[in-house]
Amino acid sequence: MTTYATSLSRLCTFGTCAAALTTLLACAPALADDAAPAAAPGGPWTITKHIDLASRYVLRGVTTTYGNGQPLGNAGADAPESDQAALQWGIDFVHSSGWSFGYWASTINYSYKQLGNSYSDRSITEFQKPRSVENDLYFAYTGNISGDLGYTLGMTGYYYANGSHANALETKAGLTWGALSFNAQTLLNDVVWGNKGDTYWTLVYTKPLPYDITFTGTLGAYTYSREGKYLGTRDTATGAACGAGQAFVVNGCFAGNGPSSGGLRHLTLGLSAPFPDSSITWSLQAILGGYNRFDVKQGNQLVGTLSWGF
Repeated sequence: MTTYATSLSRLCTFGTCAAALTTLLACAPALADDAAPAAAPGGPWTITKHIDLASRYVLRGVTTTYGNGQPLGNAGADAPESDQAALQWGIDFVHSSGWSFGYWASTINYSYKQLGNSYSDRSITEFQKPRSVENDLYFAYTGNISGDLGYTLGMTGYYYANGSHANALETKAGLTWGALSFNAQTLLNDVVWGNKGDTYWTLVYTKPLPYDITFTGTLGAYTYSREGKYLGTRDTATGAACGAGQAFVVNGCFAGNGPSSGGLRHLTLGLSAPFPDSSITWSLQAILGGYNRFDVKQGNQLVGTLSWGF
């Protein structure tokens, strides 16, 4: 989802972080919040179009499971959004006045239609077909407060082709100061992937490096609404409360952790650069996994992406 989760010591050890940094610096993946290659301005509008091939699609740092227990993999409609190569594409329109709008999409390696339908039809056990496509439509206004201090206000709509109980609206509010940005994205309705009121917080640092390389570091955290229609401690389809040591996850009460009120989601360290004399950009991200909404630890993951901007 476009866009762009209990302490830092729980997120990764020094050795884990150092290993990820070493990998990034020695090597020259994909999140929905990554920026596409910049296009040459023409008049008041800057238009950017891109097609990307990502080694996998990881949504907001969840590399292992969205649930409260053992991972189910894509066969069970579980994280990541795609555990194989994902095709992604989009277009952005940015006006010199500060207004912008755009569209971003990605293939997903399971069916949000089957997952959503399993809320009321518990006989469903096949989650591979029809596979879904995520479509994000968004707009924002970016303005200046004073000097290097700026702000962004916007909204994103999520539409899932081959989806059920998955479409959503999410607000965005952010502050920027030089190379730093701080953002909050709040979900406005209950869906199978979140509860109304869930807020995704990000602190992003961007720095140009030699050889046209850009470093981006993203610290992501979440505050959660503990109870929703599809995620919580009560099976809202039957009205039955889950037992001790269980949580409700879309289509039943499952043994494992209970809902969390929030926590650190991920630390992502990324490098990107265009190939010389080319419209193709490479990027590499080291995702250091935090904790999901049920306080289940997520694994670390490297993700690579090739993007063609035109």
